[in-house]
Amino acid sequence: MKLENLNQCPICNSIKIFKVNNIKKNIKEIKDTFDLIKCQDCSHRFISKIPDQIELNKLYEIDSPLVFGGTIHELNQKKNFIENNFEDIEPQFNHWIFDYIDQNQGSYLELGPGLCRLYKTFYLKGWKCQGLEQRSFIKINGIKKDIKDIENNNDVVAAIDVLEHLVDPIEMLKKINSKIKKGGKIFLTYPHSESFKSKILKDRWSMVSPLAHIHYFSKKSTKIMLEKAGYKILVIKDYSFVELRRLIRNIIKLPIFVLKDIFKLNFKNIFYRFIELFLNILDLINGDQLKVIAKKM
Repeated sequence: MKLENLNQCPICNSIKIFKVNNIKKNIKEIKDTFDLIKCQDCSHRFISKIPDQIELNKLYEIDSPLVFGGTIHELNQKKNFIENNFEDIEPQFNHWIFDYIDQNQGSYLELGPGLCRLYKTFYLKGWKCQGLEQRSFIKINGIKKDIKDIENNNDVVAAIDVLEHLVDPIEMLKKINSKIKKGGKIFLTYPHSESFKSKILKDRWSMVSPLAHIHYFSKKSTKIMLEKAGYKILVIKDYSFVELRRLIRNIIKLPIFVLKDIFKLNFKNIFYRFIELFLNILDLINGDQLKVIAKKM
């Protein structure tokens, strides 16, 4: 695969970039190929080399291990999706997006709907649904592979955990802009480059995973990106996947687990338990994900 070196920030175009560290991966094809880079001007983080978007799309189409982990959980999800009907997909009626939508029905577009749970929810609510998806086994009415086949004048667009996968997120946002009604809303989530986990763990942060994840956005790079693409930000905030209730439960159980480790003389495990607890607490304070809502200017 041909890779192009990035010599400037892909969001703000600054040449003030520096290497955070080399990204170590166990996948033979990439191994030590990529560095984690940070922009001094907008705090955007990104991998040092990128493929052509067409080549990247091909990897997604075949579910390549370069872009998917291939875990048992992922393989089972894919198998269940292929074997079951659209009617069997579990919707997400409690998704946070619905807290910010002030209309009951309209036209909905989703980038990378994946297993289509959110897509199914809008469908059940009576919305006219379209989706843009590269994975070949996602075959549902309204799902397209080419943005040229997407109809215009959409009221709501969602790109949940999508932009970090693209070679040029600004270009995609500009294309999507032409498919949205004036004043229409776009909902985004992606990894937060200025989170505590990102800063402390660097390439060991679970979000750093080439070629699946290319970009890691800061609030500043988000503002620059959306302004360039013709959007006005309405909401931007960090959030965490860590559940407070589960964290408290684990803290209560921690002494028991530590005593068991001491009994087994597994002191290394005790160290990792406290590190994990520390990182999870920090993540609740400054989450490693960003949630963004914007509207077409």
